[in-house]
Amino acid sequence: MEVTDTLALLGENPGLEAFLNKLQPLLDGGRLDNLVDLASLLSDLVDLLDAAMVEKLSVQFEHATALSWNLGNAVRLAKAQTREQPDPPSLYGLLSMLRDPYTRQGCALVLRVLNAIGKQD
Repeated sequence: MEVTDTLALLGENPGLEAFLNKLQPLLDGGRLDNLVDLASLLSDLVDLLDAAMVEKLSVQFEHATALSWNLGNAVRLAKAQTREQPDPPSLYGLLSMLRDPYTRQGCALVLRVLNAIGKQD
């Protein structure tokens, strides 16, 4: 299609002309290039997201959700138990908490997490 045919088409179609007039600022500022790049990125992402990748992402999302749920519940429980005590525990009281097997399991979990973080560096 030649330029004269395009101009003739524009003269016949006011909607297309209005659309092109609205696109002109995007063309002038180079922002239309960004939109084209974004469309290309989304197209590549759709190509990468096969069934196996979606399954892996959903499993990771479930694990993250479960972790945040468990952590939130633990913090709420600990807050409630702490509010029930009128006075803060003494140093001996804190050390006596280590007699509880669940407290020791929690401490072991925290220490293992810190160990794993330390190994990463």
